[in-house]
Amino acid sequence: MSAYFFISGRAPPRRRMVDVIVLLVLLGTALVPAMLLYEKPRDTTITMDAPAVLLPRDGLYRYERLPSGSSRIYSWTDGSSTLKLPNPGGETIVRIELLGPTTRATPVQMRFGRVPFSLLAPPEPRVYSIALPAMPRERITLTIDSPQVNIHRRKLGIGISTIEIAGGGKAPAQVLFALALATIGFYVLLRQAGLPRLGAAGTILTFQALTMLWLAAGGWSYARLGTVLPLAGSAALATAALDRWRPAIHPSVSRRALPTRHDVIVIATLLLVALGVRLLYLAAPDPVGDLELSARRMGLLYANGLAGAYAGDGDYLPLRLYWLWGLSKPVPLLGGSFAAPLPPVTLLLIKLPGLLADLATVAAIYWWSRRWQPIRVAAIITTLYALAPPVWINVAWWGQVDAMLMLALLGAVILLDRVEGRWSWLCWGIAVLIKTQAVVLAPLLFISTLRLHGARGLVRSCALALGLLALLWAPLVLAGQLPGLLQSYDGSVGRFPRTTVAAYNLWFLVLGGGSARDTELVFGAISYRIAGLVLFGIVAAIVCLALLRRSDAPARIESAVVLALAFFTLPTQIHERYLFLALAFLALRIASAPWLALPYLILVLTATLNILGTLKGFAPAVYNYMSSSELPLLLALINLAMLGLMLGHLLMLARAENRAVVQPMAPPFRLSTTDDRR
Repeated sequence: MSAYFFISGRAPPRRRMVDVIVLLVLLGTALVPAMLLYEKPRDTTITMDAPAVLLPRDGLYRYERLPSGSSRIYSWTDGSSTLKLPNPGGETIVRIELLGPTTRATPVQMRFGRVPFSLLAPPEPRVYSIALPAMPRERITLTIDSPQVNIHRRKLGIGISTIEIAGGGKAPAQVLFALALATIGFYVLLRQAGLPRLGAAGTILTFQALTMLWLAAGGWSYARLGTVLPLAGSAALATAALDRWRPAIHPSVSRRALPTRHDVIVIATLLLVALGVRLLYLAAPDPVGDLELSARRMGLLYANGLAGAYAGDGDYLPLRLYWLWGLSKPVPLLGGSFAAPLPPVTLLLIKLPGLLADLATVAAIYWWSRRWQPIRVAAIITTLYALAPPVWINVAWWGQVDAMLMLALLGAVILLDRVEGRWSWLCWGIAVLIKTQAVVLAPLLFISTLRLHGARGLVRSCALALGLLALLWAPLVLAGQLPGLLQSYDGSVGRFPRTTVAAYNLWFLVLGGGSARDTELVFGAISYRIAGLVLFGIVAAIVCLALLRRSDAPARIESAVVLALAFFTLPTQIHERYLFLALAFLALRIASAPWLALPYLILVLTATLNILGTLKGFAPAVYNYMSSSELPLLLALINLAMLGLMLGHLLMLARAENRAVVQPMAPPFRLSTTDDRR
């Protein structure tokens, strides 16, 4: 009750005063150590081959090496570039090495925040030292403008080599604000979740200690606290407010259903059919080149262990690295190799995890469908998924890991009403360790957990997921792979800076089948990238509002369909195969809304043609026909129409909050007496 009174403002004055005092003490323990840490001198050296997580930049070409056998690295600007340097605090000295592209000195206009500088850069490398006043933000934005010169089909501005940054003194105001907001938000949320003052304060003190260790160990150079902590603190405050305004439902726990003998026979038959189709393509040659990339990473892991995880600009996430490392061990023993052309044994081992996950997904769809339909109908629904070309092409022929992601995300959505959502968040944590696309379902998971289990359930589930992430990140961190690990997540946006990477979506339609850099402006000062993120954010907000009204299983699954479709059709940088994520959720939804079989079949068709029509390695005849026809534009329009249809139906479903739209059948299985809370 004390948490309720604390949030509502109706606590007795003495209790309210105690919470205020505790919070003030916690603010002191957050801000004072940070100020003292920033007082100490600090410095860092950044080279142009540093990952973008250390040096976010725009308007620079890929790094090169200086001529005459020098080992120094530099990058050319395109005449107008931006670099975001970490702020060491206090007055800062920046030493930057520049060189011009021609034999004449090049005029350069530089701006550090709002502080301008002008200089002439000679053709040979020269170091410039610049003293800056204390800056308020966690990063110092450096813009560099210079005339362009056309050399070897490139428009070159100025060359940038090593950057040294030194400072210390006054802590950036952005960092202090971030720490304060996170402390307030976390304390309020923990108290709303029912933790006593001592437990909430201890949790926050632990968080603060870890943050100070991060700063002291050089984490300031990554400059992420100023953006991550305000978002987390604001989300915590919003969560506490939502929990106060919309109390949790706390669904009753149902008994587990066990399959009958007929169900076991049907599941086994479906798995054999699915496996039979996939076996035809498991040893097929690499149609795109992605399997060769996986084999190359396996080879680096085999030779160097986790030290090879991110060598050569790798971007795989931890779980994928771990299973490739494990599967690399038997490759030489079985006569395989890591070099192209890949032998069948290497192909089979690379595809094995995805194949097993895909078969588990087939079983999960049948199991779910039996909640709503008899054996025959459940088998038909499952067959529609098992034989869908985008699924078996992705898994067996292409060898992608989307099936692994799909299985984890299915678990995250299906298991939300079990044990306060903890199994669901563990599944989502596994998904985040496989591919960054898992964040697409974060709004669904967040709102549904809060709606079903309240702030208490949300805090427990998030803590469990964070613990899993920390546990599985730790081996890479201990192996010295922290920059690569952070870049694999941080660089997921911007890795392919195009309006579309062959996906038949909104931007494919808008540009008439073409593609452009997504940093170009489309509406006034708004770029394609920002426009796509805003549109997806609008759809995600609508989904969240719908889930606040109704968060039962059909609503959650339909929300997952909408989010997956929105992710494919609205943002930029989307690949042709990403419609895959919507298919399994839509197959689940057919069980409780059979009419959705038609949209499912339509999306299977558009997804199949999107893959075959943009990647020549699968079906050259289809690729040639699609490349010279207007059919792709029609398919893009159909995909957008399917998003509109599913979003409209979700809103109708949410309006039926108090009416039983579709109820599951009486349990067709034998029921166990095992309580799910065990």
